[in-house]
Amino acid sequence: MSAEQKTLNDNSKRRRGRLRREEQEAPVQNIEVTDDLEDDEDGVEEANLTRGVTERKGRATPGRRTQQVEIAKSEGNIVTRPLRGIREYLESVRSEIQKVVWPSREEARRLTIIVLSVTIASALALGIVSLLFNELFGLGLRSPLVFGVIFVLILGAFLYYLRRNSRQPSSF
Repeated sequence: MSAEQKTLNDNSKRRRGRLRREEQEAPVQNIEVTDDLEDDEDGVEEANLTRGVTERKGRATPGRRTQQVEIAKSEGNIVTRPLRGIREYLESVRSEIQKVVWPSREEARRLTIIVLSVTIASALALGIVSLLFNELFGLGLRSPLVFGVIFVLILGAFLYYLRRNSRQPSSF
C-alpha cells in the first residue's frame, strides 16, 4: 500500500469517526414519509423509513490534495517527472529561506561570543574533572586504601544527600 493510499485511508477513518460523533450529538431532522412509499428491494420496513436530511455516500471522498498529486504524477515522462520534483523542492526551499529573519551583525557577534565562551568554559571544567579522576585512579592503583577511602566518602555524601532531602518537603 502506498503512502498516499495509507494517508487517504487514515483520513477517511478519521472522517467516519467524526461523522459518527456528530450524528450521536446532533439531533436528527426527520423527513415525513407519506403512505405512497413502498418498501424497496432491500426489505426496509415502514418504521425505518424516517431518514436524516442527507444520506451517506458509503465511501470516502478523496481530498483535493490527493487528486492533484495523482494528476501531477500522471503528467510527463520518465525524464521530466523527477526533474519536476527537484524543481518543486528547490522552489519550496527558496520560499522558506525568504521567510527567515536573519540576525544583525551585532546580534551575530554577541551570540558567537556567548557560544565560544560557554564552549571554552565547559571544556576547561571537563578537563579539570578528567585530570582529577585520572590522578585519583593513579593513586588508587598504587595504594588500594585510596579506593576504599574514596568509596566511603562518596557513600557518606550520598547518604547525607538522601537524609537532607527526606526532611525538606518538595517544592512542587
